[in-house]
Amino acid sequence: MTMNERHALAVELGRVEVALQRAYATMDGSVESRTRLARAKEEYRRAEAAALHALGAEDALELVEATDSPCAHTPEQEALRAWIARGERELPLRSGERHA
Repeated sequence: MTMNERHALAVELGRVEVALQRAYATMDGSVESRTRLARAKEEYRRAEAAALHALGAEDALELVEATDSPCAHTPEQEALRAWIARGERELPLRSGERHA
């Protein structure tokens, strides 16, 4: 992966991080704010997944953590950290999912 591609991933992660923080900051309980937060979370998950796919688990986690904030900390990130620490080869799954 080139430095330009890595930079583009970092920029995208930063952009979705800001959108997620903004969605949390503007939560007022309305349907609109809950929808905005759900979309921001999904966009953040997609950006994380793209980084994971492009960089591999360890480098992706490093890039995600470099742009991470406490409000964007997710159970998926914790699972990925534990997975890397154990040196596992199979990607962790979301709650309730199973490998085929």
